[in-house]
Amino acid sequence: MVQADLVQTIDTSAFDPPSPDPSGLGFMPSGRLIMSDGEVDETPYWRNRNAFVISTDGELVSTFRTTKFSDEPTGIEMTKKLLYVADDVKDAIFVVKRGKDRRWGTRDDKVRSFGTPRLGCRDPEGVALGRGFLFIASGSDGGDPSICRLSPGKNGRFDGTGGKGDDIVRNFNTRRFGQPDPEGIAFRPATRTLLVVSNRRSWPISEVTVKGRLVRTIETAGLGIRSPAGLAWGPASTDASVKHIYVADRRIDNQADPNENDGRIFELSF
Repeated sequence: MVQADLVQTIDTSAFDPPSPDPSGLGFMPSGRLIMSDGEVDETPYWRNRNAFVISTDGELVSTFRTTKFSDEPTGIEMTKKLLYVADDVKDAIFVVKRGKDRRWGTRDDKVRSFGTPRLGCRDPEGVALGRGFLFIASGSDGGDPSICRLSPGKNGRFDGTGGKGDDIVRNFNTRRFGQPDPEGIAFRPATRTLLVVSNRRSWPISEVTVKGRLVRTIETAGLGIRSPAGLAWGPASTDASVKHIYVADRRIDNQADPNENDGRIFELSF
């Protein structure tokens, strides 16, 4: 076990428009963070925006919406050409390609999707890409907590196993390394490992192989994280050549307090 250190806290509730319940987190090819909020549309702070582009030092750069296809974007990941969004209400992964206007979240985006239940992911939360795989963190709502690892089939794209989908799927249960309800997942390229966290107060982060073997546990107790959701691994705010973990923290749920607005992102080193 290693102890994580707090580098900075980003107050997403202070954004304009705000993000009270940051859910998904990833890095764009530009080195900026991309974050989704799966609950903001259920709050008084809804401004028709539920996806946020953020600099690593915490400045809000731009916003867009995923409501054309998803009101519940629990996980988000991006490549140079595609946006991947997990939705735990529709139990689906959406794959988005920007249209001619080169902007995300507009009418000319091209969207396709595939269901996750037949993959063994009945509660899709976080998504991550690495080593040619698509990883889906599946929470405990409706099934065993697990990580689903997808390899594209002969058609060369991620499209599930239904209809013409020909992905190859491998799953592993996350309880065996102490994650009872995984929501956040990120890929660490240098070590070819995954970082996984459950939605529990001050819960440790597990670093595991892509086959689910525990490498180490990263302790987060005492850092103030209340309800971890998305994870991202990328450039540190202090030095882009160094990599840190970023944790999206939903904190108080809007079902417990409809007027809550306390979202955060924690940047951690270890």
